Amino acid sequence: MHLIRYMRGGIFSAVFFAAMLAAAADIDFAPLFSSDKDVFGHSRWRALGPFLEWNQSASNQVFWAAHPLYSSVDDPARQFSESDVLWPVWVNKRIGIQSMWSFAVLLFRNDYDVTDPDGRYRFCLFPFYFQGRGLDGKPYLALVPVGGVIRDFLGWDETRFVLFPLMMYNRTNQAETRSWLWPIVSYTWGGGHDRFRVFPVYGITRFRMDYEKRFILWPVWSSLKYNYPKSSGSGYVLFPLVGHLKLTDQETWMIVPPLTRFSKGEKKSEVNCPWPLFQWSSGEVNRLYFWPLWGRKSMGGNDSAFVLWPLYRQARRYSPLDERFRIMLMPILYYTSEHKPSREAPGQMDLVSRSLKVWPLFSSRSAPDRFQLHVLSLFPFMDYEYIERNYAALWTLYSHASCGGAKEDELLWGLFRWRRAENGQKHISVFPLFAVDRAASGAGGGWSLLKGLVGYERAGAKKTFRVLYFLKF
Repeated sequence: MHLIRYMRGGIFSAVFFAAMLAAAADIDFAPLFSSDKDVFGHSRWRALGPFLEWNQSASNQVFWAAHPLYSSVDDPARQFSESDVLWPVWVNKRIGIQSMWSFAVLLFRNDYDVTDPDGRYRFCLFPFYFQGRGLDGKPYLALVPVGGVIRDFLGWDETRFVLFPLMMYNRTNQAETRSWLWPIVSYTWGGGHDRFRVFPVYGITRFRMDYEKRFILWPVWSSLKYNYPKSSGSGYVLFPLVGHLKLTDQETWMIVPPLTRFSKGEKKSEVNCPWPLFQWSSGEVNRLYFWPLWGRKSMGGNDSAFVLWPLYRQARRYSPLDERFRIMLMPILYYTSEHKPSREAPGQMDLVSRSLKVWPLFSSRSAPDRFQLHVLSLFPFMDYEYIERNYAALWTLYSHASCGGAKEDELLWGLFRWRRAENGQKHISVFPLFAVDRAASGAGGGWSLLKGLVGYERAGAKKTFRVLYFLKF
């Protein structure tokens, strides 16, 4: 822990010093060192190619990194900050009043309110040691498999155990469960639940008057009864021979379950024969699968399809508020888009964002007024924020960015650079050989060789030649 603090302090000091130096003026010695504003108006400096980077947006979001060792982001507007050391080895994050750190994923601590010294927290070395304070303010401690108490974990309000899995107690809302030799023997009561199980010999589950389920020698025999006002009836499954379910609004037959299933009802009809190779349904869910060759499904504002599952998949989610579309051709192509209702043309949808990745060649993001392209893109899945922040700079050999009329192209982390400002000013350079600048509308410009060994500048009618960096004529 002390080593991490020392390393963070050293990197922060170097970044802070370089940032102060860079703030003085635009500097272009890329890829060794450069300081300027990007096309989005963010102040930035970069050093040693892809290894050192600092960036500050107009909203005071600050990012700095020593790739791939360390990165940090601080966003006051979102009350969010995070620092990573060799992600995911070490992560330290804060969102509002909550904070979290983790080491090697399995060792972590969550503080749910850093302003309250007696508030809820969790410290865990998963899956062996748990310590913390629950929502009810009570402390807890557990050592697996010896014994202890765990609160607010895996959907349970409270878990108690002794010599797990010998004896265990769980509570969720009003439902309580005691288990012996979990998951073999268990009993549940409270909140309308009544369940007893000696797995796999016998089990029975009741919930109020809504339903009753039983099994004998699971999965050989199981039965159920439903007493819902609009859907009541009973059914059974004799595995692997036959099954039948008869409800007021639906009837289902299964032959050699789960391979074949035939259902007909008011809201949905379904045929699986044999499952999962052929699946068809209509009604609330419209589905046709020739798995794994081809399939499509439509259900309540969600459409999806696949070809040669899981290689090609697409999905569309739509509502009056937005529309999202996604395509994946694993591991080569990933595409996403988002649309929202148009303010200028009611009834139509406007593009909000779009991303396209062709692994390992490039990845891109676009919005109505901006576009970004990165070449190469070596991470073989979608572009996750953690990968982009900590590692992507190392393999981005070429980048293009545009915002409005401003554009920028860079090759080998600034060794070659071409820029066009919003006002039309242009710059092209190949470090350290030459640089050419041209003012908007041709009102001025200049060029230099070897960073000013020989150079020429023109501003209106005034012309200046430079020799040996300092001599001007």
